[in-house]
Amino acid sequence: MQAKVDKEKSLKILQLESSNNWGGQEDRLLRESVWLRGKGHKVLLGCNQSAAIASRAAAAGIEVRAVSFRTNFDIAGWQALASLVRRERPDLIHARSSKDAWFSLWFHQAGVPVVRSRHTTLPVRMPRGRRLIYRHGCRRLIASAEFISNTMRDAIGVAPEKIDVIGECVDPKEFCPGDGSSFRKEFGIPAGAPLFGMVAMLRDGKGHATFLRAAREVLRHRPEARFALVGGSRSDNNQTELMIRETLRSDFADLSPSPVILTGLRHDIPHIMRALDCLVVPSKKEAQTMVIPQAFATAKPVIASNVGGIPELVSDGKNGLLIPPSEAAKLTEAMLKITADPALASRLAAEARKFAEQELTVDIKMSQLLSSYRKAVNPAATAA
Repeated sequence: MQAKVDKEKSLKILQLESSNNWGGQEDRLLRESVWLRGKGHKVLLGCNQSAAIASRAAAAGIEVRAVSFRTNFDIAGWQALASLVRRERPDLIHARSSKDAWFSLWFHQAGVPVVRSRHTTLPVRMPRGRRLIYRHGCRRLIASAEFISNTMRDAIGVAPEKIDVIGECVDPKEFCPGDGSSFRKEFGIPAGAPLFGMVAMLRDGKGHATFLRAAREVLRHRPEARFALVGGSRSDNNQTELMIRETLRSDFADLSPSPVILTGLRHDIPHIMRALDCLVVPSKKEAQTMVIPQAFATAKPVIASNVGGIPELVSDGKNGLLIPPSEAAKLTEAMLKITADPALASRLAAEARKFAEQELTVDIKMSQLLSSYRKAVNPAATAA
């Protein structure tokens, strides 16, 4: 699929994010905003003053405006947002989270074009008020995966023509095959040792326990294998991190040096991807994840859970391997399969790289985003 060249007038876009945390959703917002700004569009970000995205966006050249999102009906925050909208007169508002979607409802009713994204899984049953936001709170909805779009349509009752599916993207210039040896040297990983990695926040649902159980079994067959857990936590008392450290003490204490590396938060993910032999995504649930396109673009095979939107990226036996969630034995089997068959690993990696180049580049996905924006701004032209 080729990216379309956008030759229409530039847009002024007000991005809203009520979350204070940093994760995949916030990362995607920032990447999209930087791309849009680079293409000549005006981008403003409304967020809590203390939000993690605020300083990152400002450093990236995005204009940040403080808006209080303490509750769905924060009067002071709504007044600040209303003042911002009156002053800046954006062509559209793009809401990302629940609170900012409620704020945007009133502007939608007043005729301001509103686009709402959903980056995470949706419950099949939800309160009437939340259904109202999806059905009547915006002009267009962006789902990060087809299965989320299906839930919007079938369980919430959103008209299918109102939904655009725009999955995760990757910059193939940033993520590309290359030398990752310095990461291996940093942690004493031999050049020839099979290296499996998880790149994910340390939080429940990502499947760290499954990964560690499988790692222990893989070591019985391939004692030279190594395993990297890359990612930070959001608190000092993170239960997932505590579980990982306890598992390392109880199940890997007899191994020296430790075959499991806990790196903490890293900002050199392209380099880490180059060091891995295989990315593992053993999530219990997942909408889509940006790390799979990143691994694909770096020409790395992926082993991932057959959940959520992951099968929309990973074709079992073609560009990766799919396994049932929470089944360590199946993950062990898949990792041993990758180590035992270099030809299979190479074939999966080549197909992964091709898929990333043809379907997942940032230009392709951002062209889809601009198309969604323009349909929101001028629905009559779209229907004509």
